[in-house]
Amino acid sequence: MVNNIILSLLCNLIMVPYLFSQDSPKVPNSIRIDNIVLNIKPGAKEIIQIEVDALHANEKYFQIFIDRIQIYFPIIERILEEENVPDDLKYLSVQESALIPDAVSSSNAVGFWQFKSETGKEYGLSINNDVDERKNIISSTRAAARYIKNSNFVFENWIFSILSYLEGLSGAKLKVDPNLYGAKRLDIGEETHWYIIKFLAHKVAFQDYIYENKYDRNYSIYTNQIFKNIRDISSELSIDYKRLKDLNKWIQTDDIPNDKEYSFLIPTDLSYLAEKISSFDFDKVKDFVESKITSSIDLKIKDVLSNRTIFLNNLPAIIIDSSDNIEQIIKVYDISKKLFITYNDLDMNHKLVPGVPYYFSKKKKRGRVESYFKSDEQNLWQVSQLFGIQLKSLKKFNKGNKTNKILLRRRFSLL
Repeated sequence: MVNNIILSLLCNLIMVPYLFSQDSPKVPNSIRIDNIVLNIKPGAKEIIQIEVDALHANEKYFQIFIDRIQIYFPIIERILEEENVPDDLKYLSVQESALIPDAVSSSNAVGFWQFKSETGKEYGLSINNDVDERKNIISSTRAAARYIKNSNFVFENWIFSILSYLEGLSGAKLKVDPNLYGAKRLDIGEETHWYIIKFLAHKVAFQDYIYENKYDRNYSIYTNQIFKNIRDISSELSIDYKRLKDLNKWIQTDDIPNDKEYSFLIPTDLSYLAEKISSFDFDKVKDFVESKITSSIDLKIKDVLSNRTIFLNNLPAIIIDSSDNIEQIIKVYDISKKLFITYNDLDMNHKLVPGVPYYFSKKKKRGRVESYFKSDEQNLWQVSQLFGIQLKSLKKFNKGNKTNKILLRRRFSLL
């Protein structure tokens, strides 16, 4: 189920006299996958090493893998954990598709986890002319985890369960000795199936080059509940339409089907949101601002502020810059200082923070985005402003939370 282009490139790389192989990780004598210890015999070790060297043979090509991993692994790891599937199975997604959303194999397997249409539908993926969730990192990862987990109910061994991902449960059962069901120690030799060899090679090749502190945390999962088309989501969340489509190749039209909730991958970094000011209610806000002009000074203020109008969590807000002050803002938007302070969880001596959204109505009790990895410099109040959530709610959701992963809603679903 490997993408043809990738397979061809890897084959070519194997023929190169190991351009960078001296820097490749060395295959150990044993590898642990969850509670299973694999003894790597010399013949298998040599074969796995060839695969590892091939993956490292081109530095630029390898870095492309790493760049994709840094975006997608935080999502994959979380779903595998929720499904009680070993974390190491994340390397299978790299093996299957190189984390290319629209990868297609010669057998018409598609997406991150290379599902065929019939199997994908069996595991709850919508596949039709409008959507193809095989290209959706969230729903396809959950489907893949459940597929492998179902096989593990039979084999009680994750290695054989991984083999079933290629061969199907019936096909894998024909290749596995029933006496090895439930085995916690296995020998990996030259006779071991190539698919398992390749999986172990991917784990060895990448595991020492992946660091959680380098993960790209500028993406979150948005579960749609109210919007009927992509352009409304783009406007509501102030995300460039093309970028939203590029991140969600699984949806093939602008209209969002209403048969279930669909999850979108969205960018959530503050600097990006600050740049994007479009909103489907922008004209209404602009008209409101213009109606409050009473002097030439107001006109100048309007020219500055109206171009920074943004909607977050369905709330009107502006992105503050260094020249703003509260008195100017409340005058232009005809809002009392008391309400402005209350809506934004401020004290009377607050100094506006450039680059942060400030609201003109009461913030919501929960966010539409599920979670957010804040930087060390950000505090809970800044996160509450970024997502339009009341600070007291945010504190309640994250009581006792000492990590940088901030929950934005009490309960959330991915599918």
